[in-house]
Amino acid sequence: LLPPTTTRNPLLPAEDLHDRNVCEANEELYGGLCYMKCSSLTHGSHPIRTSSWTCCESHPCGIHNQVGRVGSRVVCNGFDVSGGSAGGCPHRPGACLTNEELFLGECYEKCATLTQGRFPTRAGPATCCASQGLGCFDIRKDRTDAQYNVGGGGGDHDALTPGTVHAPLLNLTESGGAAALSKP
Repeated sequence: LLPPTTTRNPLLPAEDLHDRNVCEANEELYGGLCYMKCSSLTHGSHPIRTSSWTCCESHPCGIHNQVGRVGSRVVCNGFDVSGGSAGGCPHRPGACLTNEELFLGECYEKCATLTQGRFPTRAGPATCCASQGLGCFDIRKDRTDAQYNVGGGGGDHDALTPGTVHAPLLNLTESGGAAALSKP
């Protein structure tokens, strides 16, 4: 007889489920959203988040021991970013599956996977693009298909990996899922 084995589902992100952090490992919770950790953004010099755009060196935080970065746009750049693999805007607590990307706060299967790399940038719930940014306004560089409006877990027969579009999953970042948000 062979000993029983447990194989970890490769769609589940590698996260510490007991660190009291409902965000991904390189993120911190601030104002109900997950941001890239200030310690990462400032290379450890200002590890305390004080706003969406500012980080502080030590308590008490004031004008003289804070740094900030807004970037070229007002939102979703500078220090106002998530820490996920694709970066982007801060998001609700939880994580997407490893084969998913966050788009407008929801987890979708990656366009790069769905289109075999030909249209790797998500431009809409059912639209993938061969370019980035404003280049996606050129309809010749876009492909729209209802089959792109899916989550990454379809067909694996695992209740933890939804095949439909979904919000970031709390049970992927902290044991107890939503109950972890109410713990002190």
